[in-house]
Amino acid sequence: MMQRLGRFLSLMAKNGLDCVIVKDIPTIRYLSGFRGDSSLLYVDAKSTVLITDGRYTTQAEGEVQHYCRVFTYTGDIWQAAADFAKAHTQIGFDGAAYSYNDYQSLKEAVSGKELLNIDLKYLRMVKDERELNLMWKAFKIADQAFLKLLPEIKPGMTEKALAARLEYYMSSMGSEKPSFDTIIASGARSALPHGMASDKQIEIGDFITFDFGAVYDGYHSDMTRTVVLGMANSWHKEIYTIVEEAQWRGLKSAKPGMTGAELDAIVREYITSRGYGENYVHGLGHGVGLEIHEMPNINKRGTDVVLEPGMTFSIEPGIYIPGKGGVRIEDTVVLTDDGAKVLCGVKKQLMEIV
Repeated sequence: MMQRLGRFLSLMAKNGLDCVIVKDIPTIRYLSGFRGDSSLLYVDAKSTVLITDGRYTTQAEGEVQHYCRVFTYTGDIWQAAADFAKAHTQIGFDGAAYSYNDYQSLKEAVSGKELLNIDLKYLRMVKDERELNLMWKAFKIADQAFLKLLPEIKPGMTEKALAARLEYYMSSMGSEKPSFDTIIASGARSALPHGMASDKQIEIGDFITFDFGAVYDGYHSDMTRTVVLGMANSWHKEIYTIVEEAQWRGLKSAKPGMTGAELDAIVREYITSRGYGENYVHGLGHGVGLEIHEMPNINKRGTDVVLEPGMTFSIEPGIYIPGKGGVRIEDTVVLTDDGAKVLCGVKKQLMEIV
């Protein structure tokens, strides 16, 4: 945690800032250890202060690191932050986390001093050993829950029922909550990349896409598996094999020193060469950690970050044919000096539920 704060102070100095008032909740947790919300973190070269209200005082005092003190405000949170920053002339704020009203309130509270935006989206990209251990536990929960669900999948069950059962199993195995609204899409609906679970009943011959994750001590997992209810036909096998090969190419190609855009292009070019480029409608992946979507971008826009060991991100190509169905296969990986190490444990060979 001290190393994290040290990197933050270096970033603050690089941006020429005397202090920063952080609003982004995952970043506050990352820097202080506090797990609540509705708070601010004030940081300058000499002090780190969590500014919160009476609802969180006891919790905060038990969670924050030794270098961070807790201040319970009773009036206006923005004025409390401004009071800590009163000795400074250039005040940083993480504008991506601020609403327009938040910004106006802070601007008024600091009485005309200069407010400068600081971009913190890159701060949490490289995971430390503790973070990786927590993510591994989240993936283990998700793996085990999915394997428990597989034998129970039967024709006539609704997508919502499958989602509820999967989320229950993850919760019973230690997940704090689902990483996101569980995606289960079957039959023609499997052509919807973000097909939320519906009342549709699953049928023999359906592709069923499961996109889900668990959360352990704040850290997310994210994986996708697509199965066939019944025996796979030639079309199922063709589409699945292409996506499986594309995903394997992404896993094997990921190396430190390349960009997310370069990795995305390798997979996209392969799917295009097989005639399905127009049916691959999203980026290859995204960072995963304290948030389900964070940096780095593994897509066409991912030109601003060179991949490094310790970064965790998804590799999830897909093919989607409207009116017929689709396939996505997703693993989250941690990048090492030797390439990508998969955190998911469930096999990726085409599974037939019979």
